[in-house]
Amino acid sequence: MNFGFVDGPALALPLGALGLIFGSFVTALSYRLPRGESIVHGRSHCPACGHMLTAPDLVPVLSWVVQKGACRHCRAKISGRYPAIEGLTMALFVAAGFLAKDLAHLILLLAMTPPMVALAVIDLEHQKLPNTLLLVLAVLAVAWRWHGDQALWVGFVAALLMGIVGLGLDAGYRAVAGKSGLGMGDTKLFALTGLALPVGAFLLFLALAATLGLAFGVIRRWLTGSSRFPFAPTILTAYWIVLAGADFFDQKLVMLSRG
Repeated sequence: MNFGFVDGPALALPLGALGLIFGSFVTALSYRLPRGESIVHGRSHCPACGHMLTAPDLVPVLSWVVQKGACRHCRAKISGRYPAIEGLTMALFVAAGFLAKDLAHLILLLAMTPPMVALAVIDLEHQKLPNTLLLVLAVLAVAWRWHGDQALWVGFVAALLMGIVGLGLDAGYRAVAGKSGLGMGDTKLFALTGLALPVGAFLLFLALAATLGLAFGVIRRWLTGSSRFPFAPTILTAYWIVLAGADFFDQKLVMLSRG
């Protein structure tokens, strides 16, 4: 059974191209926003030599591959974060086409994907979750809920309760360990997921986020020896999966309820 809006490659290729374009925007957004640089003004430039980048330098993924991961002007190494972010965003856009259940959900999921990827990257690199991006996701979450069951008040109550729970967990961890546990940014992120997800999907999201968080924490500790890790990427991963698979999960829940 096909659950998605896209059937075959007719829209997959355009979605992939669109994903690369937005992925390039996410690389700039996730680099500039934590540094207080303007997203609107100022052209892209090499951080090593300051040379303004032109079209041959800015083709997503391809420019990095052709130039062998180095600046075309000064040959300074360019981080692999750029093609990785662009490729990830492309893959998510294509996957969204195959998973979103209708055009409205596809558009909303595509709109949510760039800020979600940007938040994950910023949290990994800077341990920050900019309020600007969280606000964008919150507005899109309300739009998603309105297109779904339209239970906006339920969403607002769930968001409020999640915020209170997050603050309580952080306060309890501080009292026991003497340091921050679930940060304010993570608490806000948890809260806004409640705006979009009905009860069944929200419980699935919590289980998936906890599982991914535990797995990521174990792997990070094994690799680095550190028990601290940014939790937002796992929250965002679980959130995207549940949003993208909303129709599939809804049908499975219906089947289970019927025995």
